[in-house]
Amino acid sequence: MTAKALLAALTAAALATPAVGEPDLTGTWERYPQPGDTPDPALVSPPIPDPPLKPEYKAPWEANQAKLAARIAEGQPAGDNYVHCLPDGMPAMMQGMFPMEIFQRPEQINVTQEAFNQTRRIYLGETLPDASELDPTFYGHSVARWDGDTLVIETTNLNGEAWLNLGGDVMSDAMHITERYKMLNATTMSFEAMIDDPKVYTRPWTMVSALTRNKEQGFEIWEQACHEGNRSVQGQLELGMKPFSGVTPPR
Repeated sequence: MTAKALLAALTAAALATPAVGEPDLTGTWERYPQPGDTPDPALVSPPIPDPPLKPEYKAPWEANQAKLAARIAEGQPAGDNYVHCLPDGMPAMMQGMFPMEIFQRPEQINVTQEAFNQTRRIYLGETLPDASELDPTFYGHSVARWDGDTLVIETTNLNGEAWLNLGGDVMSDAMHITERYKMLNATTMSFEAMIDDPKVYTRPWTMVSALTRNKEQGFEIWEQACHEGNRSVQGQLELGMKPFSGVTPPR
């Protein structure tokens, strides 16, 4: 083997091998705790605080809270985007009620959420582009780096057309999210998201939660489409679920 070929092989091996302290997050993850779990008090997330809203955004937020409470009382899904067949967007996608798969490579991490088959791409070792270079999207543009054993992700270029979370918190296209993921034990990972949105909030604020690995042997996430062409709608209606406002169920 020539010196050039040896150098190329060593470089490829180095890229394929995570640095010491960087955990492999590849696998299927769900919110912690799951229904039926006996939660560890040390891992239970505190409630999401009321956000530090600017005065002009308090009325929309209060309207969302009323809408959320009414849906919960009627047994309907909480997320507003679900009603309109829109993706969760960020950061709500990472806190959904459905499982998600993480695929980790040295240069990129992909997250696929079961709900609507949403896919998020996170680029390691890159810097955030100027806002003028990209069109805004539901998931924005995410770049990441390792801080020891903690994955730090920054996301911008969001379109502001979703709820920030299932709690009905509002957002704008100026939002900058800084997430931190850290393994707490072999099966549990902490999730922290600092929200900086100067259009909507008076200051940055943080929400925290936890994720747990799915330990079911042979588990696979399903394909979940939205209302159009979804053959399970009739079965859901027979189970007692109600059609959403503005949507006509198939006959």
